[in-house]
Amino acid sequence: MSDDEAPRRTVIGWDPVRLGVHLAPGRDGTVDLPLTEYLPRPHDETLRQRLARTAATNDAVFVLLVGRSASGKSRAAYEAVAAVLPDWPVVHPADADDLIAADIGPRTVLWLDETQRYLNGAMGERAARALRGLLDRVAPLAVVGTMWPEHLRRLTENRRGSEDEAPFVRALLTGRHARITVPDTLSADTSAVAAAAARDPRLAAAVRAAGPGHRVLQHLTGGPELVRCWDMGPDQWFTAPEHAVLTAAVEARRLGPADAVPAGLLKEAAAGFMDATARATAGKEWFPAAIGTLTTAGSGPVPLIAERHEPGVGDPDSYRPDDYLEQHIRRVRAHRAPPAELWSGAAWARTADDLYAFGRSAEQRRRYGCAAVLYENAVNRGRGRARAAWAVLRETTDGRAAAEETAATDPVAWAALAVAREAGGDRPAAYDAYRHAARAGDAWAWPAMARIREEEGDPAAADAVAALAAEAGQPLAWRNLGRMRAAHDGPAAAKAFAQATEVGDGWGHIGLAQVAERAGDLREAVEHAARAADAGVTAAWARLVRLHWSLGDFASAVAAATGGAAGGNAEGWSLLAQLRHADGDVSGAAAAHREAAALGVGAAWRELALLAESDGNGAAAEEAAAQAVRTGDPEAWTALAEAREERGDDAGAAQAAAEAARAGDLEAWITLARGRERAGDTEGAERAAGLAADRGSAAAWAALSRMRERAGDRDGSRQAVLRAGALGACDAWTALGRTREELGDTAAAERAYIRGCEAGDTEAHAALGALYLEQGRPAEACAAYRSAVDAGLPDAWEELLSALAVQAPRAASAQTVERLRTTGLPAE
Repeated sequence: MSDDEAPRRTVIGWDPVRLGVHLAPGRDGTVDLPLTEYLPRPHDETLRQRLARTAATNDAVFVLLVGRSASGKSRAAYEAVAAVLPDWPVVHPADADDLIAADIGPRTVLWLDETQRYLNGAMGERAARALRGLLDRVAPLAVVGTMWPEHLRRLTENRRGSEDEAPFVRALLTGRHARITVPDTLSADTSAVAAAAARDPRLAAAVRAAGPGHRVLQHLTGGPELVRCWDMGPDQWFTAPEHAVLTAAVEARRLGPADAVPAGLLKEAAAGFMDATARATAGKEWFPAAIGTLTTAGSGPVPLIAERHEPGVGDPDSYRPDDYLEQHIRRVRAHRAPPAELWSGAAWARTADDLYAFGRSAEQRRRYGCAAVLYENAVNRGRGRARAAWAVLRETTDGRAAAEETAATDPVAWAALAVAREAGGDRPAAYDAYRHAARAGDAWAWPAMARIREEEGDPAAADAVAALAAEAGQPLAWRNLGRMRAAHDGPAAAKAFAQATEVGDGWGHIGLAQVAERAGDLREAVEHAARAADAGVTAAWARLVRLHWSLGDFASAVAAATGGAAGGNAEGWSLLAQLRHADGDVSGAAAAHREAAALGVGAAWRELALLAESDGNGAAAEEAAAQAVRTGDPEAWTALAEAREERGDDAGAAQAAAEAARAGDLEAWITLARGRERAGDTEGAERAAGLAADRGSAAAWAALSRMRERAGDRDGSRQAVLRAGALGACDAWTALGRTREELGDTAAAERAYIRGCEAGDTEAHAALGALYLEQGRPAEACAAYRSAVDAGLPDAWEELLSALAVQAPRAASAQTVERLRTTGLPAE
């Protein structure tokens, strides 16, 4: 904390700027309090209800507001906490270290503006674990965060074929928390906006500047003016050094950690964004002069914010760009790789984690030479995981011996090499790498070795490996062999599962139960499942429920569901509800769902709502859906809306969709828009899409554009995709292009992909490359794929090499491709 009093301050005691709230410039260009009048929007109701429910139910909640820059996320959170939790202290950690060390008690607001700052790298994993622990341990507690959509995608994506390096971060962000989408436009209620503007000249000026697009909030922060100035280019509004410093700051945050950029890194990287003339004429003091100008407030917001990350009071040592300007530059440069100076300047990165992040970005963009240097530096500074990435990269660039030399005695590096070799089809080399990993202490390598031997058709060798694994304390090898053999050799599977149980693997009993059930011996299956339950495998109780039900022993099925609940697993009651419902026992199914709901299964209330709805009891269905929301499941209202839409109850569906939206789930409006479009109700479809848009989702308009394209309504399709694009859906044009390509209109598809590229969707470049290659336009395909590679798309590299291979002359092209496979692309 910045001072000792910070943890005890309520939200009113904080300077709103410290919490991330943007101030609006006045008529004279100065930026100061008070805040402009707050104009509530639909998402505010959802946010405030969730915070109020947390206080009322003594619960803990993580509310994440997701929206583009200058959409009002921080201000919405500030106003909601002030209105609903005015007497709760607000704790605002400075960084991940501060978050991990924070002493958080009940009735506290934990403020995580720009939540991605706390969740990067190895420290981010620790912070996510700490945050998950707080949510499980402290109540009532409100954790309030904000994040851009692109940061959320980056932190939650799991790229195919790559190791999950941040499982706790991803689990936190994709788990059951309240994610609220914040639109970047004000409500269509123009009278309320006009009335507020009449009371505040700052708001009036923003309304005039925004025009009909309703993007008043952005103009309140001065962001569009900064964008206009940067778009002029160097030596216009900004000098060449100033323009380069701003661009470099954004690129460093796009390709490295989402944190303030160290001054040394920024200075070296910025030189790469200046042309030869600018570098020659900038003067010796170009960097401090640029920093001085960019960090000084003039008319409107400063383009660059100075920070200090070193301990103690002193001069700034790091800088970050204005976030609205950053979002724009990110979009403009999303398909472009940075100059070599940024990769070399990354040596100034603050931590080994930061070096590793830059290395990953360089490798994703096939700048292998830059990536290798960054990985090596990260290893030398203590980032052990970087050794695995470095070893795998060296196998590509320098051969097997160099890779194995790099892996040394690191079990993670050997395991990474094994996975890469197996993916490349070299099973013997993969087995050898797994063997090295196992010898270095990676117990998980043993099951992989046993699997390879089994897949090679050598069960005796597989058994020998599994036995060695068991001696090393890893019973999973036997269990995996049992699973592999279960479909074709029951006795052999049973022997493997039995071996697993002998070394203490309770899941082996589950495997034996599966083998017995497949053989038709349900009573023996019950015996094995019971042993698994006794061994502490809570999933065994649900299996016992199903087995007892199949034997007609309904009382034992209930007893098994009860036993599972006592062990903390309510799955048995949910399964029992499904079995009763399939058997026509609706009241019995409802009773079982209530038991599951009482044990905390949020989906149980959803099922109760659907059961009541199917029974014609709409009031009971709505009460169950409302109860589901109180337990954190807004999807019950969405399911109810879909059910009513299917049976033609438009009014009831709209009511349920509105309740779902208030609870934070916009999928219902999107589903209704699709359904009403299919029914020919264009006005109803657009009304539903508009209601989704009011809460920040452009998905309904994007879906309508594709539906209308398939129906032959080109004009309606274009209007819908324009609405989606205006709401920030940069991928709407690309999705429409794919639809047009499916329909055989490649010329229209090409136009859509080009619009997608212009909107900043990097996937559009790959789609355009595929279209050009199919049409026999390899040069244009290469250019499009090169942009996709520079954007870091994982599949674009092989596509680029394929496009290069078909260019004339073929022999020279083949040589170029083989060289690029090992060297990658040069840094510009």
